[in-house]
Amino acid sequence: MKKLLLAITILVIGLYYINKKTRWITNRVYEIEDVSKKSTILLHKMEIQENVHGVFVHIRGEINGRARVKIYQDSDKEILYRDEEISNRIDLKWGGDWYIDKLKIEYEPLSNITHGSLSLEYAFGGI
Repeated sequence: MKKLLLAITILVIGLYYINKKTRWITNRVYEIEDVSKKSTILLHKMEIQENVHGVFVHIRGEINGRARVKIYQDSDKEILYRDEEISNRIDLKWGGDWYIDKLKIEYEPLSNITHGSLSLEYAFGGI
């Protein structure tokens, strides 16, 4: 029993050290409250992160219609990174190299959406 407790303790400390060293911060979640309306979401790194080198975005949920999701590399320059049309059940994952501290996501219904829910799980990685 003591060996198991020691092994778990070492594992937890090791995972903490890896997270601290690589600065991949625990995923955060943003919920789109009203899927029937257009919305703009600004996501950014956490203050403790220094240099960003990657991003991960996972959009999931369900809507009763069609919508468009656009991801921009910056909130000011309007450089389009991804443009996707979504409908019904959604399970989209994006990620890769990213060297900007923030990103902008625009959600726009394309049909008369009356109900549904969407969540955006995201994380910035940095050194």
